[in-house]
Amino acid sequence: MALVTKTLKDAGFDGVFTEVEHTESLGLRNPHELRMFHLDISSCAFSFRAMHDFLLSNIGRYVFSRAKMEQFRVEDNMEAVGAKAIHLLKQAGNMDEDWIGEELGDILLYVFLEQILCAPKLFSKIELLSYGGTVDRGGIHLLSLGEDDTIPTYQLVFGNSSVVGDLRDAIDSAFASLIAVRDNTARELQLVENTAFTQMYDLETAEKLKDIIIPRPGRKIAEVDRAFGVFLGYSLGLDAEKYSNAEFRAEATRKMQTDVKAHASYIAQKIREANMGMHSFYFYILPFNDADNEKESVMTVLLDGEA
Repeated sequence: MALVTKTLKDAGFDGVFTEVEHTESLGLRNPHELRMFHLDISSCAFSFRAMHDFLLSNIGRYVFSRAKMEQFRVEDNMEAVGAKAIHLLKQAGNMDEDWIGEELGDILLYVFLEQILCAPKLFSKIELLSYGGTVDRGGIHLLSLGEDDTIPTYQLVFGNSSVVGDLRDAIDSAFASLIAVRDNTARELQLVENTAFTQMYDLETAEKLKDIIIPRPGRKIAEVDRAFGVFLGYSLGLDAEKYSNAEFRAEATRKMQTDVKAHASYIAQKIREANMGMHSFYFYILPFNDADNEKESVMTVLLDGEA
């Protein structure tokens, strides 16, 4: 039985996100992923309607801990989860448009890490902020890799996201933050050890997680490595006026495959330059029509509680 289970309500995921097949790889020694998805295409543009609904149904699961969600259930107040989650997001961002726009990337990374990587959330960025975390850090997920010589092996996956019009700029922005995350993981773990575990998990689970993530001297019950999960959003850059609907769908797929091919080696280069090749990386890429503007408009609709 898994130590922690997924929090995501994944019903409908496959109807929202379609994977784009490609053959590119980061060429790392440790487990890694480089995967691209796209939204539904309608009238030569990506449609956000289904994603709005999916994110709205999961916003409380992203914002609140398992313990808090259980409290809502016990109090028979699940109807209030979405509204309270939206309120906390607004408070956390102080209604700053730039921050709110960037938060979309963190929410989508949470979705892909739980659904595609099968790495359950330990703490979202919003949860960590409430305990003194910093706004330029993402959440933390736990990935089980099975057993090695009868000892369970895990990865702590530290998240980060970037949604920028140009894909190379999004990669550069993500790595600037990833280096900061790498250099401060010890502080983040100390933060959750001191304040968060016992308030977000039942006592038994909290003690097991602490033994795994922050082992006590002389008590090693698991092998744990640090990894990084990254969401990248960018503008696809096709002129809709030049294509019929069928042509646009075909060209969009070709362009996404070309974009992955053009940037896989650049991501691998950034990993080498940052001296991070000993870590696992899990990249999830999603194109937008106009990433710089749509990341804010999507979050505005979400924070208005609109489906």
